[in-house]
Amino acid sequence: MDDHFKWAFGYCAARGYARPVGATLAAGLWFEPGKPDQAGRLILGDTSGESVAAAFAAVAAPAIYVDIAAPRAAILPLVPPLWQARDPMWLMASGADIPAARPTPGFAIEVDESGDRIEAVARDSDGTLAARGVIGIDGATAVYDQIVTEAQFGRRGLGSAIMAQLGRRASGRGVTESLLVATADGKALYQRLGWSLRSDIVSVISPPGHGPS
Repeated sequence: MDDHFKWAFGYCAARGYARPVGATLAAGLWFEPGKPDQAGRLILGDTSGESVAAAFAAVAAPAIYVDIAAPRAAILPLVPPLWQARDPMWLMASGADIPAARPTPGFAIEVDESGDRIEAVARDSDGTLAARGVIGIDGATAVYDQIVTEAQFGRRGLGSAIMAQLGRRASGRGVTESLLVATADGKALYQRLGWSLRSDIVSVISPPGHGPS
């Protein structure tokens, strides 16, 4: 299974969605977040230009996300008119090593494990939410998701502390590989923590009112 597919299974576990299934629109995976602004998500397996163009043509509903692990320069010219390209993202990976996090005095980290989902939350001394993060586990792969530090608590090492705590719990569950999809804001942090780039992720959304004429 390729890394993008592995990410999809762990991402669905992290978000509490049903597991992805084989897509009928194109070669790939399909899952349904069940949101008004995201009716379904297609993770393409064949990223050749011909297959990507065919997948776009097969989408006949609004608010469908199509994700492709390929260079943006190769995919964006194929995006149909009126479709919305999301901001750049990158698929990143890490092994079993868990980087040490610097101490975070004044903050307590709570961890909740529920099935294949683990959430860590950092709070300051008065209980205010300071940072949080989630992983979804599928087999030996953990997918990190929603790693967020509240603005007023930035630059205190909370993001790396959350990830280290999640990594320790994942290691105890037999995880040997970790994946995430990073935005531009998170990419530099993850690289500092030793994560490596695997590929660009191009994500585009079918437009409102899209459908067969």
